[in-house]
Order: sequence, then structure tokens, then C-alpha cells
Amino acid sequence: MSWPWRKPEDSADGCRAFAASDRERASSAANGQVRATFERSAQAWSARASLLKRLETSFDARVASLTAPDEEIPRS
Repeated sequence: MSWPWRKPEDSADGCRAFAASDRERASSAANGQVRATFERSAQAWSARASLLKRLETSFDARVASLTAPDEEIPRS
């Protein structure tokens, strides 16, 4: 589901983009502490992306089950 007013950090794709950006910045950091900070940030963004994706998948499945036509029960 996509909302036009959703902030990038509120979607799995946005979080993945932030993680990729932080990984890129980590790879070019000259200072080890700065590199480690960007790497931790990238891990956090990746974890958030996974969580949001699981929530979205679960929500979509629940919506689909509520809107799906009732299946007819076979009678013997």
C-alpha cells in the first residue's frame, strides 16, 4: 500500500534507500568511528525495512481475507 503523504522512513522501500545511502557513506568514510556509525545506522534501517514489510504483508493478507468472497462448503 502506498500513501502520498507517507514519509520515506515509514515505508520499507524508503528504509532500504536510507540503508543503502548509509552503506555508501560508510564505505567512503575515512574515520573508523564514523564508518562504524554509518554501518550501525544501515543495519537499523534494514531491520526497520524488514519489520515494515512484514507488517504490510500481514495487513494486506488480513484485508484480502476480509474482502474475499466466502467459499462454499461442499456438502456430502
